Amino acid sequence: APPPPPPELAAPVAVSSGRALLSWGNAPYLAGAAFVGYRGYKTVSNIKDKQAKLIDEFGGKLKLGKKQSKAQFEATKKLYGKKLMFLPRGPALFASGLKAICTKKVSINSLNAFRDLCDVFGVTKADQVASAVESAVSQTNARGKALFYASRSGLSSPRLTNLALEGLDGKKEFLQATQDGYAQQAYIAALGKSKPYTANAQAVQALGLDAGEAQLILDDLNAEPDPDADKEEWQKELEAKVVEETGALPDADEVDMTDKFAPPSGKEDEMMLTCECEECGYTLFIAAGREGKFFGDSYKCPECGAPKSKFKIDEAPSA
Repeated sequence: APPPPPPELAAPVAVSSGRALLSWGNAPYLAGAAFVGYRGYKTVSNIKDKQAKLIDEFGGKLKLGKKQSKAQFEATKKLYGKKLMFLPRGPALFASGLKAICTKKVSINSLNAFRDLCDVFGVTKADQVASAVESAVSQTNARGKALFYASRSGLSSPRLTNLALEGLDGKKEFLQATQDGYAQQAYIAALGKSKPYTANAQAVQALGLDAGEAQLILDDLNAEPDPDADKEEWQKELEAKVVEETGALPDADEVDMTDKFAPPSGKEDEMMLTCECEECGYTLFIAAGREGKFFGDSYKCPECGAPKSKFKIDEAPSA
């Protein structure tokens, strides 16, 4: 028979503890470990939920419009950085701010807000903007606005264009028409609120308009309204025939349109309130005495969200 192996090469002898891991004796320890694990999971889950709410809240805390400033963006970013315990959430906060900007009307102010937000968060690459749009901006018109601001800031990309096309069935002609419309809308807003409108070279450059296109917009705004613009062809033909047979028709202000047989309404002296938003120009007409129902203290402009205090109220007799 072969000699036995030396002691150092002999197989180790298993030593039993006398208790299996999954046994009733270990049940309290296993239950305790499971409880600790569950509490840890819930704690992490709650922290993530709170962080998500703070990130979503960030965009709404940015002051947008005439009172916006890069300094306010910086201060808000710093504040929410502390609330998020300085965790690296820069891209998510940028996306939240971009979403807020894209809910506002297209304007020079909104374009400047986009550029300031990019500066504050150090966004210098087109792919960073596309990622923010993909993660936080879902509405088709808002994605179109993001593309508009990015293209005027050197941050556009095929990826961002494709995101803007998703809600337009991929039709590039629709997207181009929308982008042109945004440029015209923003330029008109930059010209002021009353005639005669004068050119704004700074707005033309910022919005990427060419001089000829800007001049056409200006000429159209300053042109006298065409009284026949809203008439059907048959109306025009009928009026031409009447003029040919009886002579020129009187102007509307020369004709007494008062119903001589109508009973008194009791509202001859009724006043109308003209309420104009000083932020965006939205105008509301309300009969005097009914403003409590339609223009209460909690009223906000449906266009820009401005409070009631931002409305200029004038009175004029109703027609």
